[in-house]
Amino acid sequence: MLTFKAEVLKSKQKSDGTYNVKIRMTYNREVKRLATNIFVRQEDLTKSFKLKNPKFIQEADAIVRHYQEISAKLQLDINNYTLGDIMAHLKGEQRKSQEIDFIQFSREWIASATIKGVENYTSAINAFVKFLGTDKLNIHQLTISVLRGFMDHLIKKREEKIRMLQKQGKRIPSNRIVSLYLGSIRHLFNEATRTYNDYDRDIILIPHSPFENFKIPKQEATRKRAISAKEILKIYQMPYQLDAKGREKKGRFNLAKDCFILSFGLIGMNSADLYSCIDLNNDVITYYRAKTTDRRNDKAKMKVKVLPIIKPLLEKYRDRTGRRVFNFYLHYTTPDSFNKAINYGLKQIGEILHIDDLEYYAARHSWATLAVNKVGIDKYTVHSALNHIDEAMKVTDIYIERDFKIENEANSKVLKYVFGSGLQK
Repeated sequence: MLTFKAEVLKSKQKSDGTYNVKIRMTYNREVKRLATNIFVRQEDLTKSFKLKNPKFIQEADAIVRHYQEISAKLQLDINNYTLGDIMAHLKGEQRKSQEIDFIQFSREWIASATIKGVENYTSAINAFVKFLGTDKLNIHQLTISVLRGFMDHLIKKREEKIRMLQKQGKRIPSNRIVSLYLGSIRHLFNEATRTYNDYDRDIILIPHSPFENFKIPKQEATRKRAISAKEILKIYQMPYQLDAKGREKKGRFNLAKDCFILSFGLIGMNSADLYSCIDLNNDVITYYRAKTTDRRNDKAKMKVKVLPIIKPLLEKYRDRTGRRVFNFYLHYTTPDSFNKAINYGLKQIGEILHIDDLEYYAARHSWATLAVNKVGIDKYTVHSALNHIDEAMKVTDIYIERDFKIENEANSKVLKYVFGSGLQK
């Protein structure tokens, strides 16, 4: 026989001095307990820890009756249910009545997420809350009309920003926000669905998705940041900034000049990888691309040969402690601060050479563009050299151990095209 009884456990006092009223379930000599939303204090209880406050007695009795009614429908005498099955069913029925705050869920999910780019979700939710004018939203109120309103809001804000940038004579960045933010909201909604819907037990707390009939605009193509071979050569040939004694300054201008050439000569190596790489053997740097290592079975492994034109820079910035390949980490506390210093210096270089909005990532874009358009390297090799994910070849890649020979041969051709054969010796 299945029985229910409200009880308070003396040993389970909370830090605020309250006790949670539990519903004790007994079935076939097995006991389990379900928590309730009733919290009582010492004065609400008898000396033997029985409820004495009429208000809480009434609330507990109502929960017991509710559970009894649900259990009666299970026909326990016919079906071979365990107490665990009964408890799971009651929890499911309990969950069906709960409200899900989408904003609260999203913030909790973000706080526990370990994926890269989690800050994008934070920005999206902050923008969404600002649009709503409240930090609470029942998930059933997340409708198509709300999404359309949010999209119009983002478009309007972008138009205002464009007008301001035009007045200031500044560059207009590509439009990623609308697609990025709405895509983030969709991902968070899907995470909520996975969390709250139990399809095995037919407990569907979120039955419909507003995204089924809502089309998120495609993201605009990123701005092309490639520069010409002549411009890369000009950066390489630029004189260093010197101090009063004629010695090379330790500053962001000179750092930017060198790191841009380092990146270009190392097949577009990201600043985070320059900062963190630790493996140099026989003039070959082995690293795992930080941007995608968590999303790849091979950890985004890459091997790039240090060609002659790059060797002086390798020696210049070599980590003499041997802990890493380069010593940048000794001068900058984080990869982000290192990257910001480079880009600051590149803005100075860009102004001198009349290259609009020059930035570090242009080295990577330029390597790929020159490889395809000027050197005749096939796109698949360039794709591989940049260490991008090939969705069509994922299964095949499991069986192939890359030696990176083809990628490094392509790099040799690109550097020869830009700097000439004389500098390759």
